[in-house]
Formats: sequence, C-alpha cells, structure tokens
Amino acid sequence: MIDCIPESGYFDSPDFLANTMHVFTVIATPIHIFAFYCVLAKTEDQMKSVKMYLLNLHSSIVLFDYSLNFLSCPFILIPELAGYPLGIFKYFNAPVEYYVVEVGIAGACMIISVVSIFENRFYVICTFSWRDHWTIVRRPWLLLHYIEIFVFMFSLTLIVPDQKIGLELVFENLPCLPKDIYEAPVFVLASDYTYQLIAAVFIISQLCFEIGFFVTYLVWNSYKQLKDMKISKQTFELQRKFFIALVIQLVVPSAFFVIPVAYMLASFSLYYYNQAFTNVAFIVVSIHGVSSTLAMIFLHRPYRRAIFKMIYKRGSYPSTVSKIRSTTGITVI
Repeated sequence: MIDCIPESGYFDSPDFLANTMHVFTVIATPIHIFAFYCVLAKTEDQMKSVKMYLLNLHSSIVLFDYSLNFLSCPFILIPELAGYPLGIFKYFNAPVEYYVVEVGIAGACMIISVVSIFENRFYVICTFSWRDHWTIVRRPWLLLHYIEIFVFMFSLTLIVPDQKIGLELVFENLPCLPKDIYEAPVFVLASDYTYQLIAAVFIISQLCFEIGFFVTYLVWNSYKQLKDMKISKQTFELQRKFFIALVIQLVVPSAFFVIPVAYMLASFSLYYYNQAFTNVAFIVVSIHGVSSTLAMIFLHRPYRRAIFKMIYKRGSYPSTVSKIRSTTGITVI
C-alpha cells in the first residue's frame, strides 16, 4: 500500500490544515480579548442578569476555538475515526484519546452554555406555575448536563480498539494515501463507531430540544404577558431586541458547524474519502469561534458602541449611525 502513488495536492496535506488553522488563531486572539473586555466592562445595567451567562458563553466558545485550532488541530481521515494532532498536543506524551476527550468536552460545554443562557432568559422573563420547583432543580439540572458529557467522553477511552489491528483496517479500507500519513502517528478512536454515533445523536438531540423548548416558551410567554398587560410595551421591546440579537448571535455562526457536519455525515454514510474536503470542513468549523465573537460585539449595542469609540476619536462617530435600523429591529446606535 505504501508503494502506491496517491492522488493528492496541497489542499490534502497536513500543512494546509495546520497553517490555515494557526493563522485563524492569530487573527481571532485580539478579537476574543476585546470581547472579554466588552462583556466585563461594557455590559449595561439592563443586561446585568445575563452578564455572567454571556461571559460563560464567550469563554466556552474561546475554549473550543483554541482546543480545535491551536491545541489539537486534528488531521482526520474521514470516513474513518482515525487521525493525529497537528497542534501543540503533538508535543505532549499523553494518550491521544485524552486529547479527543478535551476537544469533545470543550465543544459540548459550548452547546451547554447556549442552553444555560436561554434557560436564564426563560427563568427571568417567563411566568409559569412550577416556578418554585424549577428554582430548586435548575442548577442541579444544569450540572447533570456536564456530568453526562464527562461520562460519555471518558467512556470513549474505554473502548479504543487495538491500535495495530485498527490501523491495518483503516489503511486497508482507505484508498492510496501519501507516504507521510502512513509514517505519521495515526490514532484510531474506533473501528465500529455505532456507539459513538448513537450517543452523540442522542446528546445533541437532547440539547437542541431543550434550546427549542426555551426559545418557543420565551416567545409565546412574552407576547402573552404583553397581551395581558403584565409588562409594559417598552419592557417588551427591550426584551425582544436583546432576544433577537442573541438568536442571531448564535444562529448565524452555527452555519459554520452545520455545513461541515452535513458533509461529514454524508462521508460516513457513503464511505467517501476526500482529504481536501475534510480539511476544508475542519477549517470552516474553525471559523465558528471568531464569527461568534464578532456577532456578539456587533449585535449588542453597548459592545458595538465600544468598538465605534475606538474607531472614531473621542467617541464622536457620525450621527447618521444613530438613524440606521437593521432589518431585525435592532437599533444601531
């Protein structure tokens, strides 16, 4: 197999993946730092109840961003669950499965932080008969999510196949590969990924259902409170604008996940191998962090004002900006 002639170019290479991801890390770092400054120093009093949740969300996004782009930078041989790290992790002597656990936990914590921020909005804004009971169980309920993720991720380390047999199967199943890959420290996470797939689909479906429930109830209950005159129109508008900004902040960058994941699922299903496409898929995922951060900065008014004050001296940016309104109804000032 090693004597064969592979059809590969620069986009199939580990160098293309590593160099691109590291460039994105350099670009993203000052943006992430500025976002931390905005959340900590520029969050207005009317957003006080959600400040720590925004900080938790941004922290989890940054953690996943660095875990993927800088620490692991995984070169994966999809449709096989095999590959090796190109990031800082490659200089450590720990078993590769623990690197997989770290990146997986970072990604899961990011999704849980999304659940927690919508749960916070649900708890603060909505009215419901079982509020007293929810007050007692909401924190243990959230803690169970983290326990669930840790149990699942560490369980992966218990079912790692024999590496010699696993590698033989991987190289036998895949088409001709470049010599560098045959000589690389390729790690096989699983030869049969039925358990991993079922567990991942279950957990992701659970988290998406919870997000969907909180979002749906928030919208319905907010309009009901307005109709019943339990809140003023001004309060409703403030809540609506923040809610829309939050949804856009989370939904738009999600495209950088959905498209690559769709390709990967198709690749697994059809057993299609194209290293260039896989590299591009991971690069697209790596853009998620900086896109989420930029969305947060520009969608929330106090953070947007902070960056405008940096661009225009003495904070005197053009008055025409205050007249602009986005199609979402978020006032740009």
